[in-house]
Amino acid sequence: MNTHKSLKSKDAFMQGGFTLVEILVAITVLTLGILTISQLTLIGLRATNVNKQRIYARIAMTRVFENLHNRPSTDSLLIDDGDPTDLNDTGATADYASVIDDVEASYRYLARWNIADNTPEPNLKTVRIHILWGHDDRHHITSDLIKRM
Repeated sequence: MNTHKSLKSKDAFMQGGFTLVEILVAITVLTLGILTISQLTLIGLRATNVNKQRIYARIAMTRVFENLHNRPSTDSLLIDDGDPTDLNDTGATADYASVIDDVEASYRYLARWNIADNTPEPNLKTVRIHILWGHDDRHHITSDLIKRM
């Protein structure tokens, strides 16, 4: 009878705890969860950085836009080079260029703009402004300013 009672107590003891395999599975699941959360944190930080760059680019765009908007259409920075097809030119052959430095921005922002007279209709001029930044200026935003001639 004693042996039967001691077997029961051993079974009760084994049922009350966790096995080594259960503990290892729990640790693995917990580790995977922590790794997933850390990856999501990194993705969030990168997205925040990209959004910050875009915000500074929009600020730079506003500065250039307002500067050109406040100038008369005969100003030297608003003279058409005679090529109305180059509005989308963001390269070194753009009509005009200016570097925008901001102490808080993490990148150098480059403003390039092209002008087309009598576009979209006579006596109007289109100024297409491009703000570029990042490695090899691969990121950019664009805006149009329409002025009377």
